Amino acid sequence: MKKFIIKSFAFFTVVIGVVSFILMNYGGNVDYFYEKFTTKKAHSIILGDSRSFQGIQPSIVDSYFENFPLQLPILNYSFTLKQTAYGPPYLESVKRKLNSETKNGLFIISVHPFLLANRSGKEEEKQGEFFEADMPPHNMRFVNNSPNFEYLLKNFDYFHFRGIIKKSSKTHKDGWLEETNLPDDKALLKTWKDNQITLYNGFQKKWLKSEIRLEYLEKLILYLKNHGHVVLVRLPIDKELIAIENEFWNTFNIDMRNMSNKNDIEYITFSEVENTFNTYDGIHIDKFGGVPFTKALCDSINVKLEIQKH
Repeated sequence: MKKFIIKSFAFFTVVIGVVSFILMNYGGNVDYFYEKFTTKKAHSIILGDSRSFQGIQPSIVDSYFENFPLQLPILNYSFTLKQTAYGPPYLESVKRKLNSETKNGLFIISVHPFLLANRSGKEEEKQGEFFEADMPPHNMRFVNNSPNFEYLLKNFDYFHFRGIIKKSSKTHKDGWLEETNLPDDKALLKTWKDNQITLYNGFQKKWLKSEIRLEYLEKLILYLKNHGHVVLVRLPIDKELIAIENEFWNTFNIDMRNMSNKNDIEYITFSEVENTFNTYDGIHIDKFGGVPFTKALCDSINVKLEIQKH
């Protein structure tokens, strides 16, 4: 019995050691979200779904505002539309990730109609039930540990260990997802875009505008305003998909401007002009288009907030 216990302990020690090595060295390759939970509390944060996850590059923001009176670096704490909507779970996760002593942070909140939608068409939200509660980041209590075994235990299904070999994508320590091996095949990319159009048409028919999601977006804004500058931004997507969003919620830009005016923050939208940034599927800006887009966003933030350099 004693030998069995010793061997079992040795085995589990080796397993934990191997897993820790993989997570610490390849965590960004094997899971899209893992790295976000291994860094210390942030002073500045980017929030949203996969549009901002891929489209807003923190290193560009940090470089642009290097000599400005902001508490940087900024962390991309965006996820994907499957896990993300503005509501109490996301607000609580942001509170865990934000350094509570922050006074002059920068908070970029990506918004679009489907991030503020009731997805079931039922009354769960009014009863305090939210579809995202059992998914990351909302199911995580410890969001600043490396290695993060809580994430491994709760979200093992999100790991794809083949990513160590394929390395077709990488989530950096600053939270930005880099797709490193996108195809050049125009026919394939058109198929991807067609799939997005089909998907979004489905959302448009089944989902509903949610007053509760709007309420919690405002609560998030008010919370973050206590810690610095807050900006709402609607990222550029291709015109076919903008048309679907506008059919779903045709007053969205007006509603966001009203909310921003009410709370004395800024709303920056790229939805009212032709998209000049590279998207590979109509929705997601690729890593090359993300550079000029993030710079353009920073230009707009600089003008809007009139931040003075040191």
